[in-house]
Amino acid sequence: MPQRQLPFPSEMPNRPSVFESVATFALIAALLYLGAGILVPLVLAILLAFALAPLVTWFNRRLHLPDPVAVILAVALALTALGGFAFISGTQVAKLAAELPGYQETIIAKMSGLQEQFGNNSLIDQINGAIERLTTEMEGAGETRPGAPIPVTISNEIGPLGILSSVLGSIIGPVATVAIVAVFLIFLLMGRGDLQERFIRLVSAGRYSKTNMAIADASQRVGRYLLIQLAVNTVYGTIFGIGLWLIGVPSAVLWGLLIILFRYIPFVGALIIAMVPFLLAFAVDPGWNMLLMSVGLFLVLDLTTANVIEPRLYGSSTGVSAIAILLSAMFWATMWGPVGLILATPMTVCLVVIGRHLPQFQFLETLLGSEPVLSPPERLYQRMLRGNTEDAIEMTEDHIEAHDTQHYLDEVMMPALRLASSELADGPEALPQRRQLVQSFEALVDEVAKVDWPEQSALLLIGGRTEIDECAATLLGIRLANEGIASRVLPPVAIRQEAIGRLDLDGVEAVVLVFMGDDIRAQTRYAARRIRRMAPDTRVIVCALHESSAQESAETLHVDTIFRTMDDAVEGALVNLHQLEISELHASGKVEPFAGAGRGDDALGQAIEQIADAFGIPFATINLLHDDRHAEDEAAFRLTTIVAETRKPLIVQSQTPHPLVGDNAYLQTNGIDLYAAVPLILDDGSCIGALALLDYEPREFGPEDIAQLQAAADDLVQRFGQGGAVAA
Repeated sequence: MPQRQLPFPSEMPNRPSVFESVATFALIAALLYLGAGILVPLVLAILLAFALAPLVTWFNRRLHLPDPVAVILAVALALTALGGFAFISGTQVAKLAAELPGYQETIIAKMSGLQEQFGNNSLIDQINGAIERLTTEMEGAGETRPGAPIPVTISNEIGPLGILSSVLGSIIGPVATVAIVAVFLIFLLMGRGDLQERFIRLVSAGRYSKTNMAIADASQRVGRYLLIQLAVNTVYGTIFGIGLWLIGVPSAVLWGLLIILFRYIPFVGALIIAMVPFLLAFAVDPGWNMLLMSVGLFLVLDLTTANVIEPRLYGSSTGVSAIAILLSAMFWATMWGPVGLILATPMTVCLVVIGRHLPQFQFLETLLGSEPVLSPPERLYQRMLRGNTEDAIEMTEDHIEAHDTQHYLDEVMMPALRLASSELADGPEALPQRRQLVQSFEALVDEVAKVDWPEQSALLLIGGRTEIDECAATLLGIRLANEGIASRVLPPVAIRQEAIGRLDLDGVEAVVLVFMGDDIRAQTRYAARRIRRMAPDTRVIVCALHESSAQESAETLHVDTIFRTMDDAVEGALVNLHQLEISELHASGKVEPFAGAGRGDDALGQAIEQIADAFGIPFATINLLHDDRHAEDEAAFRLTTIVAETRKPLIVQSQTPHPLVGDNAYLQTNGIDLYAAVPLILDDGSCIGALALLDYEPREFGPEDIAQLQAAADDLVQRFGQGGAVAA
């Protein structure tokens, strides 16, 4: 692969300095704080627009309402729900205020009991004194004690206009805020298409697809979060209110309603509002049962919701980490007060989405997101480099449980070694880090791969330059062991000038030099020259796993073969092993039936190609029952099994499906319109497979064709299928 060109200095992005970043953050924070009066209603309207947009769309598509009517109806429903909430809460507060004086005696009695039980306690004494003073003041508010001075009260009578002004002053603020939010909300919903286009034009900088993805992602995540949170909070508040009502806590409906709102505050919202009914339970009940049951109800309900229900419902809908939500809640509470606590999570979700889709704000996703910022190979490399073997083993076990060992070695361990090879230099300055990494690697290999390394083998794997190359050679040895090929692994020192003369090559048929780095020519040529001088019949193979090694070839490196990937190396070893087995059979005067199954340009392959040409069909093949590769394709192997079991020709045409075959996935997936196969029966009467013709166009295949194909199969059996003689 060509190396990626670095940008010219003029093309390099200008990163802001630390001072510029801090100044920008301070300016934004100041604007948020000073502009709270304008920004809070606007942000509330935007978040409500996310939540109500699906409802407006439903009104448009299902009820066929015009867009203005749908928007007005959706906003009216939201305001009605808000008004009902405020009305019920107000009546409950008024009722509770009238009942509070009756709970004083119970509180005093309980505090006296606690004082008797725990003895002199300054805190309890202070609480009792405060309650007694409050009680005395409330009881003597309308009485004058003998000898006490007569209080003189100077009051200005307030007329109807003053009362009206006072009332309006207390309610005009919230009503104005609601009105502003409603107006913003209506305009946002009615002009959502135009506003979206303007926003895309403003921030896209020509990257329309990225901006569209960001808007869609933000809308989906925020809208889903708000709706699911509303549903969860409503169910939570309903159960909590009903539970308190059954227990007997006063104004249970009020606490159920308030906890719906307060649960939008992260982590502590429900606890804040639950403390009030706890105090009421303490004040109302002379005993302790009401308080204990109230606390138990809250704990069961809150723990179940937070740990069981919400993780299943939310999943990755927010994509924000818990610590980010906590910090966001603190920041927005400082900026905008209690409203900021409620808005913290949705606004943080929007920031994470922006960072996910816009590269210049990627740091936001890194800081606030819940997704891991390091890939599995990077996490493994970081732990191996630090020597945190226990954590690396735990990560390894989790990955293998989710996938398998081979997937872990190929997709996690091997990329981690590539990272190590690119970062850790070959020189002595990085030697301690390489040794630390190798120790962790060996511990992981002992955990995930149980390989019995032989003392002698025909295949020798040697790390090319560094300890990391030796680790890669070990992974190759594990892959080969899983395929039934034994090998030994040696460190890079084995082919260095001071040690290569002592390299034991007795019985070694091939030496594989494994390189993860890019500078391989000098070392490979030296090792290949010395190995050939010591053992001329030993093949020298290079497994070059670095991208820059693509320019090298077997000729430039003076070796027999070069492999670019682990898969190529394993496949090459399997082919060499198979050729070696065939050579040994030839040497002993025996050969397995249909050795190689005609895969190649040998005599069997040429004979099969001649059969296909004789029928004018593009493809002919021999499928053997003992061929593991063929058995891996269950649908194709099923066809061969039918031929072998029935010992009769099998003709399948796409226009007239065969009753024994049905809808065969192999034929349908590959677009095969004609499958014609006859059995391969040896002289001893055993059927070892089938000779099959495949055509991608419909055609007739009559009895004469079947007889001709069977004759060709019998001829192949006589020429290549007799295991007692060498095939001609």
